Amino acid sequence: MQTITVPDYYPKFKCSGPQCEDTCFNGWWSIDVDCDTYQLYESSKNETLTPLFQNALSQNSASSAINTFNFGFLKMKPDGSCHFLQQDKLCAIHCQLGPQALSDTCRLYPRYLNQFGALRENSLGISCPEAARLILLNPEPMQFVEIPPDPAIDEKPFTSYRFPLQSEGDVEQISILNDFRAVIVAIFQFREISIGARLMLLGFLLEDVNKVTSSEKFSHAIEILPVLQDFVGMLSYPDELETQFAQIEASLPRKIEMATKLIAESPIDSTSPRFKQVLKLAADGIGATQSAEQILSQYSENQALYYQPYFRNKEYIFENHLVNQVITRLFPFARGSYIDLYRELVCGYSVIQVLLVGIGAKNKGLDDAQVIQLFQTFARNANHNKNYLGKLLDSLHAQQGDSFVDVMWLLKEQP
Repeated sequence: MQTITVPDYYPKFKCSGPQCEDTCFNGWWSIDVDCDTYQLYESSKNETLTPLFQNALSQNSASSAINTFNFGFLKMKPDGSCHFLQQDKLCAIHCQLGPQALSDTCRLYPRYLNQFGALRENSLGISCPEAARLILLNPEPMQFVEIPPDPAIDEKPFTSYRFPLQSEGDVEQISILNDFRAVIVAIFQFREISIGARLMLLGFLLEDVNKVTSSEKFSHAIEILPVLQDFVGMLSYPDELETQFAQIEASLPRKIEMATKLIAESPIDSTSPRFKQVLKLAADGIGATQSAEQILSQYSENQALYYQPYFRNKEYIFENHLVNQVITRLFPFARGSYIDLYRELVCGYSVIQVLLVGIGAKNKGLDDAQVIQLFQTFARNANHNKNYLGKLLDSLHAQQGDSFVDVMWLLKEQP
């Protein structure tokens, strides 16, 4: 088997087991079960597990169940916890039947096993607390290394995201599209401009590439190379980029309203205790029950007092988060249009900003543990529940249409 490209944090990951603050899949709606594992569970005679399988295991009748990897699913308890979670925070299936009895989903979490053309790429999602700390708190720019495959992880033909969907694609075009991804990572890691300016530049890049690829005359990926070269050249002018970002019109009341709406509509009954905790802190700090005028007047002050001092030298946390989104999701190729993916990325960034201001206000400051808790629990809800940000994204789409520029007001914290 070929070597696998991974971020430099990947080989360092080790599950924290019973010390974990937020056990695997806590707060999820269900866990996909592959066909072989489904048959194993359905035929189980284990005295401890069989009653649990009878309660939790169901066959997937959805039309999306088109392959063996989501043949069935394990339902969660009403409180969002797993039926198989023991008092010691370990998995009953693993303890009773061994690791070979785990479904692909459980065996691999929090890993993403992707394929881009002929390239295999593994990474970790930040919905796992240990992975979130490892990824987000590293002050050095994320690098990439080659590692040999791990039989326990890589021997099964499982893929989280694949591009192209049905083949390895044309080698030359895949190479150019991989350069496109490299330019996106380079923009996110360009520390001479703010995170907001980097996301602005990404929007302009996606817009210009989209103009080329959506043209009726488009025939080959080589046609986007001049666009990529232009944007790499723009990185030589950081002051001009920041000036351009400063000209974007802010709409702080709408931004705060969007975040408070998300808090109000969060499904509390199935939300993990850790996410409930940060949502309550954020709501209290923002003053979600106060009038819009009161919230706005307090927000700017709290942003200056508590958010800015923490992130002044720690913008790399957002940088690492965004770079990891590119890696884990094969951004911007695996799913959806460029504008939809950009809107989702910017919306998540904006909501996290507002929630952090609220948490900082409530606690009179921010620290690493609080920041990691928000990023991790937010990722668990947003990345693994496709409906979580859905209403907000739909409302943005309805209001703004399909313009990259019209999404960028979300990036601004100050008028």
